[in-house]
Amino acid sequence: MAARRTATRAALAGLAVGVALGAAGRRRSRERSKAALGGHRGRPVTVTVDDGVQLAVDIEEAGSPEFAVVFAHGWTMNRHCWHFQREAFKGRGALVFYDQRGHGGSAAGAPDACTIDRLGDDLAAVIERAVPEGLPVVLVGHSMGGMTIMAFAERHPGLLASRVAGVALLSTSSGRLRESTFGLPGPVGRLAPVVTPIVFDRLRARAELIDRSVALRTRTNLPVTRYVAFGPGARRDHVRFVTEMVATTPTEVMVGFFNDFLVHDKSGALAPLGSVETLVMVGARDRLTPKVHSHRIAEAVPGARLQIVPGAGHMIGLERPEVVNAALSGLFDRALRRASDRARDEAGTG
Repeated sequence: MAARRTATRAALAGLAVGVALGAAGRRRSRERSKAALGGHRGRPVTVTVDDGVQLAVDIEEAGSPEFAVVFAHGWTMNRHCWHFQREAFKGRGALVFYDQRGHGGSAAGAPDACTIDRLGDDLAAVIERAVPEGLPVVLVGHSMGGMTIMAFAERHPGLLASRVAGVALLSTSSGRLRESTFGLPGPVGRLAPVVTPIVFDRLRARAELIDRSVALRTRTNLPVTRYVAFGPGARRDHVRFVTEMVATTPTEVMVGFFNDFLVHDKSGALAPLGSVETLVMVGARDRLTPKVHSHRIAEAVPGARLQIVPGAGHMIGLERPEVVNAALSGLFDRALRRASDRARDEAGTG
């Protein structure tokens, strides 16, 4: 009997140790995963644009690339939000990731330069100075990055025609963001478009104080990020990763671009995108740029392909990387075929 009790205690002790080791292993695994998010680095490049702002760029080289992809991130994000796309497409083409002005490692410039039009000019500079000459280019933009591509198409039609073969517009809008309810129901939702600009103006007035503690901003913003940026079942490390990017974006920059969103209207800039392969994607549970915005874009771009991602929120590249990457891969193939056909036609004409 004593021997059985001793054996039982030993087994329970072993089980407890096993559980503890297993929990520790899971914690270490989660920590490794979190540390890996945003950890990729390519060849660093600095692009100086015409108003003197320096943009932080890094390039993932490929041996003999057939095309280049330029990734434009969204509002309050940075180039590292493309973590899973960088992993999926490394080596397939020349991949160019850059921080929009005022975000990540890029300078902000003057406060009145926080506009979508200015971002379109910045993208043109990145294409001209960071993309190898002669390669067809695919532009991939998420949220504000999609708006950036619209502004680029409107303001630089010659560069669009000569260099760009494909465009992906992910979780974005061509306008009417002033009406946004952020998915809030009933009277609260109807009040959101009135109250939100007031809140942001108050944030700007306290920008210096707010920006003193990134850690405090991260803790405060976590529930907001979870609600507005993600769909159901989002991973905690993804939510924190996005929240940390938001928390490191200067308040002045965040509010400046938000105010420009209220007047953003690029519906007239969409038709020229019909000359390139265009993919439009959005999460079915997106609260920041709901799917009605993507429907409008797809209807305005001749030949655009629209894909709704079930259950996903705004950060579809993190939430559903396999779905997004498969769609992007198909876009790359179609863009390459179009670029080859165009080159053949031009050679025949010449």
